[in-house]
Amino acid sequence: MNINTEDILPLMGELAAKYTSKESTSITYEKASQLMEAILYCIREYEDHQPEGEEILAVDHNMDVKTAYQLGYERVLRKVKDTQKQYNEMIENFRSYGNRCYYDTFVKGIPGFFLYYDPRFQPQNHILTLDYPVLSSIEGLCGADAMKVYVNSGYLEQIFLKSIPEEYVRHVLKAYSGDCDDLIINLAAITERNLLGGWIAGKQINTRGYTEKERKRVYAFVNQTSRETIEAVCKEGILKLIHYLSPGNMELVKYLMLDIPDFSFELKNAAEHGHLESVLAVK
Repeated sequence: MNINTEDILPLMGELAAKYTSKESTSITYEKASQLMEAILYCIREYEDHQPEGEEILAVDHNMDVKTAYQLGYERVLRKVKDTQKQYNEMIENFRSYGNRCYYDTFVKGIPGFFLYYDPRFQPQNHILTLDYPVLSSIEGLCGADAMKVYVNSGYLEQIFLKSIPEEYVRHVLKAYSGDCDDLIINLAAITERNLLGGWIAGKQINTRGYTEKERKRVYAFVNQTSRETIEAVCKEGILKLIHYLSPGNMELVKYLMLDIPDFSFELKNAAEHGHLESVLAVK
């Protein structure tokens, strides 16, 4: 849908009247910019979910814009409702494994979004800083779109982490850093990396540390293998791992694979410099 300022002005007037409770349509430049972005956000929400080639049919073009805005606004409301439902399911038995950033972001912070999010006048503002670093990128996303991806990422991480003995998760986190409770780190990535490292070493995950033979096996594999091949092997490992831990959950597979490029680079670098313990809980 091609939109210009003239198309939106009537809708801006209506929204401004609602914002001021019809007492006035005079608002500050900053507020006008906010309302303009609110309208565009909802229209984009409509357009992003329109089947290709399908358009609203109406005689008056201004009605097209208004209809697109209203349908987009309703989609934003549904997205928030669906996200809150997923969040409530996730948070019921949420485990933070002692990490303060993880706990503060998901348990203390996110409820504020559902309390204060304003889909009518500021749908582009998701309010929170979202400090915990999920694997999914939310760059370029805002409002309900950003929160949907973020909560879904946390939801997938909880499925993954809770499918593994808690003692093992805490062990690899502590091996990563004695200050793991205070660090801003992704718990799923650290755990996933150690499971893959153990798979490469041929060790059982219910045993702590690596034997000398297991360490040599990892060094030999990494030093003799290209980074591209390491990535391919790790992706195969994730497929097998999730087939065992959460059969059929391809969304979780795709999520965990987001860390593979960084992991393969760091694993290669650590092995070349003889510091495997910087990536894996080898001790």
